[in-house]
Amino acid sequence: MLAVSLRRFLLPAIGAVAVLSASCVGFSEPRGWAEPVFRSETAYVFLDKEEFVAIELDEFGGEALWVFPDGDLDSEKEIELEAVYGPPLFAGDRIILAGFSGEMVALGTEGRFVQGRGNWTRDDVKGAIVGGAVLADEMFAFGTTEQLLYVRSVVDGGQVGPWPLGGKKLKGEIWSQPIVTGNHLFVGTMAGNLYAFDLETGEEVWKRPFEAGGAIGELQDIGQGVLFVPTLRGEVWLVDAEVGRSVRGSFKAGGWVWTRPAVEGGIAYFGDFEGNVYALDLGTGRTRWVYEAGDKVKAQPVIIGGTLIVGDEAGVVHFVDLATGNRRNTVKVDGAGKIRANLVEKGGFAWIIGTEGRLFRADPETLTVIEREVRGLP
Repeated sequence: MLAVSLRRFLLPAIGAVAVLSASCVGFSEPRGWAEPVFRSETAYVFLDKEEFVAIELDEFGGEALWVFPDGDLDSEKEIELEAVYGPPLFAGDRIILAGFSGEMVALGTEGRFVQGRGNWTRDDVKGAIVGGAVLADEMFAFGTTEQLLYVRSVVDGGQVGPWPLGGKKLKGEIWSQPIVTGNHLFVGTMAGNLYAFDLETGEEVWKRPFEAGGAIGELQDIGQGVLFVPTLRGEVWLVDAEVGRSVRGSFKAGGWVWTRPAVEGGIAYFGDFEGNVYALDLGTGRTRWVYEAGDKVKAQPVIIGGTLIVGDEAGVVHFVDLATGNRRNTVKVDGAGKIRANLVEKGGFAWIIGTEGRLFRADPETLTVIEREVRGLP
């Protein structure tokens, strides 16, 4: 059972299943699944729940530059993020983390929390932060399982502009990371509603929210004013971001779609919880091909050259020919756990972190996956 009030998460309006079991996603013992973030030759990863590490990469793996929190520092002992499901936000001289616990913290770029040096921590939100936060200039936005959308200041985590400190109440729990395009903030809910807000005024942009007909667990801007809106009903919508209407009828997948796509050449590549990977032509709405991964696909895949690299919940990495959908190779990654965090391209490789908190690198040339050892951990 999920620990995010599933007793009241019934989805009657969208005809979905009343219970999401721990075997599907599971927040009863939250571990987090934030993807790696790269800045130059430094990787920022969550190796274990709230253990946030900066790693200086080299040809053998990498050296840990610092680990947050440091249990020997009084200032960091009381910070309880519990787990982190979204990427860190780099806002000037601050790194902002939003935890499942509802607590947020702004660190210095050296990875330390020192009160009074522009660092801050706040725990004044209601509900769990499942989807992570998104940066918007001097603001950041996130939603919670209490159906609240928050927009806060990066300077102190407090109120900003017209946005209420206590959050804006929406219809449905918010499990997806909001997205920002221009001056507009978009957020989907588990009641199947997609909202668009003006960041400066806090007002809704569309006359009414877009109704996706199924719980929205992810969201992505795929360019040219179009939003990719997947649902746990197995439908995917392409929504005009300006007017809040679908570009065409929905695409129906074989299972829940809870992932962002990789997009190239007008084709969106994404998976579902039935283990299918689709190449969807965004122009025609037709599938170019379907690849059978065999297990749930939650993580966003990456495209490198002519290869699509996909990770599934069985801890298997799939190398798929981008043009044909044919399997080039599969690698069972021992010690990865489930692959739920988005894959990230860096230096011609796909970087992968599983639920066991170990870092791997997939090579599209050799069709291999190797662990990259992180040295210097406490």
